[in-house]
Amino acid sequence: MNKKLWNNKTSNISEEITSFLAGEDIDLDKFIFIYDVDASLAHVKALQSIGIIKKNELTKLSKALKVLRTKFINGTFKLTNKYEDCHSAIEFYLTKELGDLGKKVHTGRSRNDQVMVAMRLFAKKNLIEFKIKNKLIAETFLNLAKKHKDLPMPGYTHLQRAMPSSWGLWFSSYAESFIDNVDLINNTIDWVDSNPLGSAAGYGVAIPLNRDLVTKELGFSRTQLNSLYVQNSRGKYEMQILNTLKQSMLDIRKFSWDMSLFLSQEFNLLSIDSKYSTGSSIMPNKHNPDVIEILRANYSILAGFSSELENLLSLPSGYHRDLQLTKRSLVHGFNTSFKSLDIIPALLKTIKINTNNSNKYIDNEMKMTDKVYSLVSDGVPFRDAYSLVKNSDDHSLLTETKSLNHSMGSPGNLNLNLLEKRLKKQK
Repeated sequence: MNKKLWNNKTSNISEEITSFLAGEDIDLDKFIFIYDVDASLAHVKALQSIGIIKKNELTKLSKALKVLRTKFINGTFKLTNKYEDCHSAIEFYLTKELGDLGKKVHTGRSRNDQVMVAMRLFAKKNLIEFKIKNKLIAETFLNLAKKHKDLPMPGYTHLQRAMPSSWGLWFSSYAESFIDNVDLINNTIDWVDSNPLGSAAGYGVAIPLNRDLVTKELGFSRTQLNSLYVQNSRGKYEMQILNTLKQSMLDIRKFSWDMSLFLSQEFNLLSIDSKYSTGSSIMPNKHNPDVIEILRANYSILAGFSSELENLLSLPSGYHRDLQLTKRSLVHGFNTSFKSLDIIPALLKTIKINTNNSNKYIDNEMKMTDKVYSLVSDGVPFRDAYSLVKNSDDHSLLTETKSLNHSMGSPGNLNLNLLEKRLKKQK
């Protein structure tokens, strides 16, 4: 094990305790190492701008950091347990390559704000990728809605037949939901798009760090100002990001529930490609939609991470080692979400609709509400029309309805063009 950055003559910490404290950090740090290097590049530029390091020293440090970045990408530099964390790995590498000059890189920063800026950059990049995936899903649902705009479908409430619907309505409900998700993701990106570096361990440092230069170099929209709040915001930002991920996963769970029902022999409204199903080890007749069920289950993983963070953040002001655990929730939260979202577009394109059952399930009773509004259009008060239709024994009364003008966004008036315009406007 390498010496710790904080090591001193009185330190007598055992390997067992070191391992306990490190936890999963080295493995998780592999996801943020590149961003830590990028932040270090911006940091040394800022140090040079206030005279802490010279121009020639900046050149050497920048070159070494870029080489380290390349080595990590191509696998010739590996994060292992000989380093306490990725921050230590960077400093040890620079010191090994540049001697005393490498020891200057940590001037004006703590590992506390160092990890936060790396996590913030990681989150921004992944939120942008997450947004792209949500837009693709919204587009796929919208295309299916246009294709099946007027195809009849039984509508359900309480899992009981309710009113005539359309597959266009069903598909476009998810299209609009994922467009909403894109709005939420953009808002979350705007909220977390702030630079924490330069706040050190929560109380700043006694040199005039050029924090705004770092902000500009790293592409943040603003500098997170209050040095103590920087530390207090750790976990708070991560929890909001996870809650944003959860919204998309919640939609996937609802979609998966619908699919589970519609794929069953009892409903038999839909079918999907066999590659999304498995068989039974005992029942040769079975075709189990296991992919659908895992998609449905994955929301609970995100919910668990969110709950973990919420309980973790019951802390007083300032940094506490507890906050190390926020990294795990965010990294795994993104990984779980991406795996689910990546499956959806291709799966959607394999959906086949059983038009026979879709029409067959729309019986006369499901048309009763439309008949009520047919009478309303003739001037009958709503409550009288409702009672007349509900209590009538004349079944012809249920079927003889005139053409109705449907309310905006309902099966007869989807206005898909409005959703299409909204999706195209998304940045």
